[in-house]
Amino acid sequence: MEETILSRRGFLAGLGLGSVGGAGVVLGLTRAGEGFQSLATLAGGATLPAPTRYYLPAVDSFGDGLIVPFEFEFTDGDGELFVNLNGIEVRHDLQLALREARETATRLTGESLTNTATHVTFEPPASGVLALRGKSWEAGLTVALVASFRQESLSQETLITGIVDDEGTLLPVGGIETKARAARAVGARELIVPAGEPTDVAVQGFRIVESPSITDALDRIL
Repeated sequence: MEETILSRRGFLAGLGLGSVGGAGVVLGLTRAGEGFQSLATLAGGATLPAPTRYYLPAVDSFGDGLIVPFEFEFTDGDGELFVNLNGIEVRHDLQLALREARETATRLTGESLTNTATHVTFEPPASGVLALRGKSWEAGLTVALVASFRQESLSQETLITGIVDDEGTLLPVGGIETKARAARAVGARELIVPAGEPTDVAVQGFRIVESPSITDALDRIL
């Protein structure tokens, strides 16, 4: 069962994220509105991954579907991970999803983030209370990071939900039809889901596509 990983609160908490590529990774928190000034200029350009924007299908605590936009940006650094929380509490499952997405993306591309600081900004819906479940954002985070390494853009037409294991297999998650409806509402045309998930979802003009692995999903999205 997926567990609640985010809740909209009026406080922030700093937490460590283990290591990526042999470098210690620190989760740095910034409040909404501070932003990251002139990242492309500070980075000096070509050697850093490209900034990437993508969209995460989710289910809130009321069982309603929603799409959470996010962005990855990069500067020179020492393997740090900075999260613009926008008032969100980062719980264990999202920390783990972020760390594992970085590990998977670097393994798939052969790239390294050892000398790079990663900045991720989540844009949750304006709501008094927001609770999102599980670790199913891991596949979407991985796709965005690989796109950054490859200097490729992502569209909103194909979204993905799933957990990625150590072998790159996509593991089942919940709320497929609910996520599909939310994705369709923002203009997406298909949702990639782990193999074995139900695909007979009744969302007009929308496709559910099974994928056994993150590499297979990347071939379809990028």
